[in-house]
Amino acid sequence: MLPQYSIHEEGAGAKVRATLQPGLTNRLTKYLRTTQQLIEEGRDAVSSKELGDFTGINPVQVRRDLNAIGFSGTRGVGYQAYDLVEAVRNILGLRQTYNIALVGAGNLGSAIAASTILPKRGFVIHDVFDDNPEKIGRTVGNVVVKHIDELKKSVTEAEEIIGIIATPASSAQEVAKLMVDSDIRVILNYTDVLLHVPSQVDVHRIDPTAQLMHTLYYLTQAEGQEAS
Repeated sequence: MLPQYSIHEEGAGAKVRATLQPGLTNRLTKYLRTTQQLIEEGRDAVSSKELGDFTGINPVQVRRDLNAIGFSGTRGVGYQAYDLVEAVRNILGLRQTYNIALVGAGNLGSAIAASTILPKRGFVIHDVFDDNPEKIGRTVGNVVVKHIDELKKSVTEAEEIIGIIATPASSAQEVAKLMVDSDIRVILNYTDVLLHVPSQVDVHRIDPTAQLMHTLYYLTQAEGQEAS
């Protein structure tokens, strides 16, 4: 087990962060999101069972994961919600606000830009870009749409390291190249295109179809058990 540390010890958090496995990182983000939502509902504490119920992760695994980052709860009370959020944000390196460059001002891009959830989680849609003259200059969310030619300049000025692609599939690879050339380091891809980018750029494909297939697999398994 990793050593205990105070949630305010940034150096210790960075040390633990360097040893995190992808599976643990993925689960921690789910605990963080769930706990933040419970806080918004007025909760001060959360149990491993609740975290397990909301995330689909075994409560025993929840306790192991939180113990692994040096965070423990109180028997009969659970985990202090605000402290848990602080600890996980520290471990994941989410101790600041991140500006995001969004390309695509259509229906999907506009919905993302207007999201009230992202700012609460420390992510700000700082710039929105498109190449359609009819969309440039209009406001989506609280952001005025810029021409895609301004991407590199805006990314540099706003220190944006995260980019979101919400364009038609036919434009996705070209946009990804522009993002890479602008030093974007993380790309969230809302299209069904497999992007080709350098290895140092981290691409996350947002694919609801895959989630549906994953869900339907378990649904058919349960129906099969009921039939037998």
